[in-house]
Amino acid sequence: MKNIIIDDVSLRILQSGGNASFSFKEKLEIARRLSELGADIIEVAPRLYDKADEILVKTICAVVGGATVSCLAGGTEKEVEKAYSLIAGAKKKRLLVAIPVSPVQMEYLSGKKPAAVLELLAALTKKAVSLCADTEVSLEDATRAEPEFLYSAVKAAISAGAKTVCIADLAGTMLPSEFSAFIADIYENVPELKTVCLSVQCGDGLSMGTASALSALGAGAGAVKTSAAENTGVPSLYGMVRAMEYTKAGKGYACRINKTAANRIISGINSITDPKFAGELNRTESSEQLSEGLTLNELSEVAAKYGYDLSAEDMKKVYEEYARLSAKKPVSIKELEVIIAASALQVPAAYTLINFMAQSSNVISATASVTLERGGEQKRGVSFGNGPVDAAFLAIESVTGRHFELDSFELSAVTEGKEALGQAMVKLRHNGAIYSGRGISTDIIGASINAYVAALNKIVYEEDNK
Repeated sequence: MKNIIIDDVSLRILQSGGNASFSFKEKLEIARRLSELGADIIEVAPRLYDKADEILVKTICAVVGGATVSCLAGGTEKEVEKAYSLIAGAKKKRLLVAIPVSPVQMEYLSGKKPAAVLELLAALTKKAVSLCADTEVSLEDATRAEPEFLYSAVKAAISAGAKTVCIADLAGTMLPSEFSAFIADIYENVPELKTVCLSVQCGDGLSMGTASALSALGAGAGAVKTSAAENTGVPSLYGMVRAMEYTKAGKGYACRINKTAANRIISGINSITDPKFAGELNRTESSEQLSEGLTLNELSEVAAKYGYDLSAEDMKKVYEEYARLSAKKPVSIKELEVIIAASALQVPAAYTLINFMAQSSNVISATASVTLERGGEQKRGVSFGNGPVDAAFLAIESVTGRHFELDSFELSAVTEGKEALGQAMVKLRHNGAIYSGRGISTDIIGASINAYVAALNKIVYEEDNK
């Protein structure tokens, strides 16, 4: 009986595709249920410099028990380091390096020629292996790659130290017999592949993902990427387990999935991820108002109840923001989660906002005054702009004496009503990298300024720690 590794990609796909509709608690609950189910590997794809995702991944690492937490690394060695820092506390951890290998994806996703892609693959894999012995390389869109280049990519991954190589058929347009022949061909041309674990990720474009995955097992694969969540474009975890148990092609294979509880647990996961029910798990609790006048210890207990494991320093920052906001209005659980995401696990503040003033009307240009403190010295900047937010950002630039390209700026309401808590997201581009900052306030100008300063502090922190 050959044991097959079940690698669930539900959270990775949900996160990569945009997961704003899923609360922290819902994503954590999916991870818990996958662990209870018995999945060998749980993949995550956090936004590496998003503090809410940072807290989420670290919390997942603490609660998943026997499963390996596999974190998708970025496209630079620094992002590989960042990804590892998120899973460093997990009992079992893995870094996942994903590299496009088809001509179309190499050109449009990485903007690199084949030789440069191989060089990047080797560099990222070596960096990942130096941090985490269990490193996987996923060759994306492998079935549409040039054969000789694909063989070279597999060899490069193994040579760099990868313990698992994944052949990802994202298109899902191969018949099972074609896919098994494809896998067998790679084994024939890359004998080194027998020294590592071969994983497969089959697209379900022809509704044959499960059958193709079974055919790959017959050709030598030892791991299969599945999804407990429906409609994610990869084989259903439950369908894969049933196929291994009941079909002739699946005989001789076993996995550690808890089959007795599988249907119940997977149904629960789909009740969370189904668009019709998305948000239901935490909707009632999110709107629940916190008691007034909570102490620091009481607020810490509330945060722990909802899965947040914060240091004393971070909890103090959260409490200060909670106290400031609760003096104006009742604070809901959802607002507390936003406060945690914006206040906790931030880099040391090079610049601190002291005060600001903004004016705007339909007869004069918008003006803003912003006072920042750095190293005990306060400096005030004043500027005109195309609106109060633009004026405030230009005022910050006059204080710092630096200009950064504003990659994106978003405003959203966290809650409803006249005293709604607003959230701003600012992304600054510097030396080709993106630095994001988040700010919250009942005043959108204040939220925007806090978001800009948070992103600015990340740039300064990185420059000071090179």
